[in-house]
Amino acid sequence: MKFKTLTLYICLFLFFSACEVKWDMKLEINEDYSGNYSIGVLIDQEAQIYALETGQSSIGGLDSILSNLPEGFGSSIYQDGDFLGILVRNSFTDSNDLFRQFELLKSEENTALLVLPIEEIKIETSENEINIFGTFAEIFVSDDESIEGFKRIFDGRLIIKVPGNIKEPKLDNIIDNTIIFENDGLSVKTFNVVTNLGQSFQYVWLILILFMILSLFVRQQLKKK
Repeated sequence: MKFKTLTLYICLFLFFSACEVKWDMKLEINEDYSGNYSIGVLIDQEAQIYALETGQSSIGGLDSILSNLPEGFGSSIYQDGDFLGILVRNSFTDSNDLFRQFELLKSEENTALLVLPIEEIKIETSENEINIFGTFAEIFVSDDESIEGFKRIFDGRLIIKVPGNIKEPKLDNIIDNTIIFENDGLSVKTFNVVTNLGQSFQYVWLILILFMILSLFVRQQLKKK
């Protein structure tokens, strides 16, 4: 599926009036590399009115995404202030399971719209580190004269929450181990989060046990003297 499909979809509901669509993806990864995510797509009041006037539901063509979701995905109608749309969610056991789900969404024309703003995403894991990186897609291919018009149409965010100590990006105000990346759909942009998990609890317990054994040994030796 090509990017111009989403461009056509957005233009149909938004471009001919002062409308806007929001795309928010929230990705949370646990220390064992399992996790969950949600994807919200919302349209503003102008687009809602336009949809109703053209004989559709208040969320316009977004209901076609809900009706084509693969089995196992949760969904609901979602409202954020004046914006109304859909929220799709799922959990995963590891990065392979996550990518399998993304490919499943991409395989159907309507559900592919959920992940279309992300051109690529990868997760590399090691014993003590998680590295999440990728690129946002260039959704709108336009000249300089129309670029300002496209800026008001699409507002996207990728929100990533990870365990451990965040090494990249180097920010002073990281709250609740969460990083937010902005996506305007106008150019290819990269995103990257690196977190250091540190030593696991099993190593901490092992050190404590060894310390206790060593302490008992030292005491026994002192008693013998």
